[in-house]
Formats: sequence, structure tokens, C-alpha cells
Amino acid sequence: MAAIVLGIGNPHALFEGSDDEPIRFIDPEETPVSVFDLSVLRGDGIFEATTVWRGFPVSLENHLRRLANSARMMDMREPSISAFTSAVRMVISRYDDSEPGPMLRILVSRGMDPSTGVGASCDGLPSVWIFLDGRGSLHSLTPLTLTSLTRGYASDIAPKAPWLLNGAKTLSYAVNQSIHRECDRRDVNDAVMTTTDGYTLECPNASIVARYGDAFVTPDPRIGILHGTSQRELFAYARQEGLSVGYRKLPVSELREADALYMTHGGWVVPIAQLDGRDYAVDSGQISAINEAIHTGRTHDDALLVAPNAEYQL
Repeated sequence: MAAIVLGIGNPHALFEGSDDEPIRFIDPEETPVSVFDLSVLRGDGIFEATTVWRGFPVSLENHLRRLANSARMMDMREPSISAFTSAVRMVISRYDDSEPGPMLRILVSRGMDPSTGVGASCDGLPSVWIFLDGRGSLHSLTPLTLTSLTRGYASDIAPKAPWLLNGAKTLSYAVNQSIHRECDRRDVNDAVMTTTDGYTLECPNASIVARYGDAFVTPDPRIGILHGTSQRELFAYARQEGLSVGYRKLPVSELREADALYMTHGGWVVPIAQLDGRDYAVDSGQISAINEAIHTGRTHDDALLVAPNAEYQL
């Protein structure tokens, strides 16, 4: 059975609109990345990741839209969303394993480094890899413990320094990995990042959502964070249930006062049991209902329309 499917993208099809097959498949044990590629040399690229639940790629359209936005922020070639969709469908069609929720990852490098002797003779097109993995670490719904950690900059950094690429989903995850090691040292599961002036950002690999009564709130992505795809699915669910949702600058002091907290990423909503030593109620039935709605596609169409609708306040 094919529990791991790995494909190498055809950049002519994925970025230039050629009629060639968008992807070719190789043995997952092969090494399909050149050391001269900028993803290896510089971490220069973008990516997306989500769960494919029983053949359904959760939030695929929003993931590919965000991939295109990251490409624009990175001054990379704009991907063809239709071609990437076809490539993803081809990967999913080759998966044949009993695990119902494998992880899908789309990796896009700027390509071969033109300053190297090997890269100088290449065509300058991006490198692309797409894989589906039913054997790696998958999502758990075990309630999480979190700590808050500073990101080291103020809440107005995004418009002041767009070259920092806050809000782009890049391959440069050294800081994120370091944050996870700090969490291990503190004996907590994960962290929520904060600004130096006291506002909530995001988790290293996820968005954070707070519930106050019947209102779900998340930090406005215009503060310089990713616009979470799974967070939009959660907001779509809340609206369908007659609850309110909102984006805004969220002081971390106010985050701690929430009735409930949720981490959203990779097609899942996971409950948070503790933040900075404060305990939160966990409604397991609600968590199951939310994830079922997401994985069956009930929230899909509405999630495409979820976005901040008010002027951003610096």
C-alpha cells in the first residue's frame, strides 16, 4: 500500500501554463533535492500543509491562494492555482493506506542558486515537491499546554518593515524550531508569540483563537501573521452555528481572560487546556463537532469568504 506519495512538480506546467503533466512521482526514499537549490542553501522558498481527510484536502483553495500570496511577497513567480490543484489531486489519487488523515505538504523553492556553477546553467524556474504522508507524525486532539513568548518586535512592524516577510509562509523555520525547543525546556506543548507592546501574534505552526461567551476572536492577520486556513474553517463553523466571529488586535492580557482557547492548523482545531499556568475549559464534544464539519467539507465554501472586514487599526 502507498502510505507515502512523493512527487516532483513540473515548473513549466505549474508556473508557465504548459500542457505537460504537472508532476512526476518518485520513490519517497530517493533524494530529489539538489544541494545547489536555494531551499537547501538559503531556506529560500514557501510552503503549505494540510490534512487530506479520507481523500478530501482540507481548505485546499485557501492554501493555494495563500501560497500565491506568499509568492508575491517573496517576489517569486506566481503559481497557477489550477495546475497546482491538478497536481495535488494526482498525489491524492496514488495514496492507498488505512490512515484516514495523511499530511499533505507543498514545498516551493525559488530554484537553483544562480551564483553557483550548477545553478548558473539552469533555467531559473522554481523547484516544487508535493508529498502525502500517512506514516509521519499526525494531529492529536489532546488538549495543549502553552506559554507566551515574545517575538521581539512591536505590533506595527509589518507596515514599517515589509522586507521581514511577516505574513508569508516561508521555508525559513529556524526560529520556529528554536521556539519549540524552548517549549520543551519549559515542559509545555507549544507557545503563542507576542509583540513587545503586548499584543497576540500566532503560534509557531498555528493560529490561535479565543472564545468569549458566544464570540470567537483571533488576531487580525494584518498585524503581520499568517491568515490561518483552519482558523477560517472554525469561523465558518461558528457562523453556521449562529455565533459571532471577529478579527482584531488582541492584547495578550485579554487573550488570557478567554473562556476557551483553540489552536488551529493543518485542517484541525485543537483545544488549549492551559496558557501561562491558567487553566481553560475543554469541550470535547464541541471539538469533535468542529473537526467533523471541517473534514466533511461542511465549512469549506463559507471558509472561502471569511476575512477581516474592518479597517485595520495600527
